Amino acid sequence: MRLSLISKRSLLAGPDKSAVLRLSDAQRLILSIASSWLLIIASLFYSTYALAFTSSTPIPLSRYYQDHWTTQEGLPQNTINDIAQTPEGYLWIATWEGVARYNGREFKVFSRATDSGLPDSGIRDLVVSDEGLLALDSRGGISRYQQQHFIPQADVGVMINDVLHDSQGLTWLATEGDGLYLRKDDSTELHIKSEDGLASNYVYRLVEDERGHIWVATAKGLAKVVGRQLKPVAQVPNVSIGALLKDNQGRILIGSEQGVYIADDQDITPFHPAAIPDSIISMLQDNSGALWLGTVDSGLIRVSELGIERLDVAQGLPEQYVPSLLQDKEGSIWVGTNGGLMRLREVSFININEQDGLAGNYARTLLAHSDGSVWVGSSTGLSRISSSGIEALALTIPDSTAPSVLSLAQGPEDELWVGTFSHGLLHVKDKQVIAVYGQEQGLPANKIRAILPAADGSLWLGTSLGLSQFKNGTFTNFTTANGLPNDVIMSLHQADNGDIWVGTPLGAAIIRNQTITEVDLSAQEKAEFVFGFYSEPGSEYLWLGTDRGLVRYRTQDNSVALVGIAQGLPLEKIFQPVADGKGSLWLPTNKGVTRVSLAEAHRVADGKKKAIKFTHYGEKDGLTSSQTYSGASNNAVMDNAGNIWLTTALGMMYTQPNWHTLTSSSDLPVVLETFMVGGEAQVIKDKTVLDAGTSRIQFNYAGLGYVVPERIQYRTLLVGFDKDWVNRGQQAIAEYTNLAPGHYVFKVAARYSYQDWGPPTQVSFTILPFIWQLPFFWSILACLLVISLWLLMRMRLRFIRYHAQELERQVADKTQELKHQAQAFARQARADSLTGLPNRRAFDEAMASAFSRAERTPLPITLVVLDIDHFKLVNDTWSHEVGDQVLKVVAELIRNEIREVDFPARWGGEEFTILLPNTDLMTSVLVAERLRESVMEHDFGYLAADFKLTVSIGLAEAAPGMDAVQLLANADVALYQAKGQGRNRVVTFMTEPTTMSQSSVNE
Repeated sequence: MRLSLISKRSLLAGPDKSAVLRLSDAQRLILSIASSWLLIIASLFYSTYALAFTSSTPIPLSRYYQDHWTTQEGLPQNTINDIAQTPEGYLWIATWEGVARYNGREFKVFSRATDSGLPDSGIRDLVVSDEGLLALDSRGGISRYQQQHFIPQADVGVMINDVLHDSQGLTWLATEGDGLYLRKDDSTELHIKSEDGLASNYVYRLVEDERGHIWVATAKGLAKVVGRQLKPVAQVPNVSIGALLKDNQGRILIGSEQGVYIADDQDITPFHPAAIPDSIISMLQDNSGALWLGTVDSGLIRVSELGIERLDVAQGLPEQYVPSLLQDKEGSIWVGTNGGLMRLREVSFININEQDGLAGNYARTLLAHSDGSVWVGSSTGLSRISSSGIEALALTIPDSTAPSVLSLAQGPEDELWVGTFSHGLLHVKDKQVIAVYGQEQGLPANKIRAILPAADGSLWLGTSLGLSQFKNGTFTNFTTANGLPNDVIMSLHQADNGDIWVGTPLGAAIIRNQTITEVDLSAQEKAEFVFGFYSEPGSEYLWLGTDRGLVRYRTQDNSVALVGIAQGLPLEKIFQPVADGKGSLWLPTNKGVTRVSLAEAHRVADGKKKAIKFTHYGEKDGLTSSQTYSGASNNAVMDNAGNIWLTTALGMMYTQPNWHTLTSSSDLPVVLETFMVGGEAQVIKDKTVLDAGTSRIQFNYAGLGYVVPERIQYRTLLVGFDKDWVNRGQQAIAEYTNLAPGHYVFKVAARYSYQDWGPPTQVSFTILPFIWQLPFFWSILACLLVISLWLLMRMRLRFIRYHAQELERQVADKTQELKHQAQAFARQARADSLTGLPNRRAFDEAMASAFSRAERTPLPITLVVLDIDHFKLVNDTWSHEVGDQVLKVVAELIRNEIREVDFPARWGGEEFTILLPNTDLMTSVLVAERLRESVMEHDFGYLAADFKLTVSIGLAEAAPGMDAVQLLANADVALYQAKGQGRNRVVTFMTEPTTMSQSSVNE
């Protein structure tokens, strides 16, 4: 849906100042009375005028997550005149300093002239059509973006505010001061101006209705073109119209200086029964049917089933002036202001913290009370959340501040049991502490991690020094001496069959008839910590949250099965599992919340499925903190209304299961942005033919997803080179060197983390061979060799009688010569002619040999990838001859700094690789740092005056099960990280690559 936009200059201080209607006091009074009556009447018949909402119910604006961009993030300018999304997925941003293309990671800016083909960099409007993207500048220029570049179009010599391609294939142009144009094939078919009956020559917006009529918004009112005839229409109370929109009912909505109206052939009526007196300059109807309104000085307005909501600077809007709106393909709302770009997207978690009334932000434990309320224990006290609000309770304990609460349980008659960090067990009634139990009363310790009211009326308490049963005023204590795996009790649970389950840092135990039986979890990836339990109602299954994943226990046969990382879970530490009653399990972790299907978890546990599908939620999904565990039990519960509640280190959060869709697939589009051959950009087209000798090919690509672009992962496959897909992680670049002649197809696919891969994008290319690389060349050469040998034999037979000894000597010489030639050919095939180092082929063989040895003898293998910084500048500044000398010097420095057993090679261009067998990562870092310093300190003055050189180095160590391709990819990632961090440094590949400076090495 295209956006409505009118320039602030035209609306407020344009050349046609009479366009702004000034109402007298009497007129305003009449209008006020009429509006009041209209509000009463319209409230009875709201369905007649209200927006036709779809089945998707809008969410409150408070549940939208905000992202902001300004010039600091790469925008060319902060006034966002228009926003558009083209079919392949790119977002386009129109500003006064050019149009920016956004791929989720960075903005590519097209300014005037060579970049955009426009006479000015001030972009007024963007129009998306089947033929591409149209950019309109402030001097009347028009340029179309097609095939990766802008193509200037014929203009009408006047500033254009809007372009409309109608259903008849005709083009309408709304101009600033020259009326309305109708064009066909770049020729003007019709020109309508004020002398033809148009209210004003300042035309701002155009829209086509269901009947093919063209509605025209001007500075002095509304017009309509039927066929090619201008027809009068009823006027809006305020004649200056800044926006037009055809809604999902086919109606024409009008944005004026005093609100929104609905237009038809006979009348203009207010859109909403409640007055919206704001000056509207942009409108958008989203997928749910809600209407979004951008204003001149009142911020952003949304009209939906929830009523009229506003978002202004106080709620995070960059500025009050909102000239552009867009809903992208992922459902996010993009808001353009004169203070930058904002994106609103739905998040599915509501957060509650101290600002909302909690006793403390460090929430530790939860209790879903039978009365529907939720109790929250934090490090600084206790809170109660109910329909009446949030209440922080001041628990008064003699000689103590507010206690840190570790556990909660509901007692009889709405009493509350509170386990604390250092004050023992508190008995709370009517919000007052009526009793305190500690070591003096018989507890093993005052630190109470878990509380369980049992079915027999007793109270089980998990402490830091053992388990205690409180019954009839007496504590009965249990420790490892009684059979517990460990004295630190982390969680407690009573199963449907009456068994008491105890979770400890060294496993779990079952208490049945006061007898403790340990549950062996050692076969489940050596699981030890048991953080929480969930019993499936009416079944024989119980689930344990452990430090190795989700463990299923079956009471029928005491069997245990694991659903962990090896079975597809993204994280292994699972705390308190919670079922939502809708078929899903919610699994809190220290890096967010994972949601899985309970039925699918059973299939994986039964071995009927290899991996479980899941959805993972983190801070980008609305969590203020991804850390959900606080060292206490019951960090997740479900209340009576079906809400899932979780503790975090920054408060607590809750969500409704129906706010989420459990997904595992994605259709994330991916585009190829650049195709570099030998450092030169190529036009991206299929079946590209490259010259013989092409040595370096690079692809840059981008997954066009904007919800959480930092989670986008990539994989590539070069058909004809790779045997299988290569996982690139978040690396948006793939580079190949020294490819053999032949036909190749490059494929790239993208996905959000933990989801299925989207459809791949591909391009094919062919590298031509040199003549000596053609098969027929070697066939001819072989034939010539055979013929030569035959002639030679004939000669030998002819002169054998007379020159036997001479012929024997000649044969020996020739044989030796052929042997030397063969050896020379072999050396040439395995060595780089410039530096004398082994080439990539030899290096690949060395890598394969090293990995083969590693399978027999588990010795470390480290790979170093070295790249000369700014080498192109060396060639461009001093000459390619100097560049060749530099390569030779660097090669010699590499030889001097490594061992004889190490294997260096020239990888291609200015890039070198060094294989360090039987060398761990730390030693390799020292070698790499020594090599970096050797190059940096080398005097190149004999090559060129004031000439200095540095290198960037990436290292990676082979992990068990890793192949050579992945090791090389890891080293490449570290190398690009070194370059991204400023070059002249050594970076090792880790989960997050780490730079090793000289100082850190010395330390």
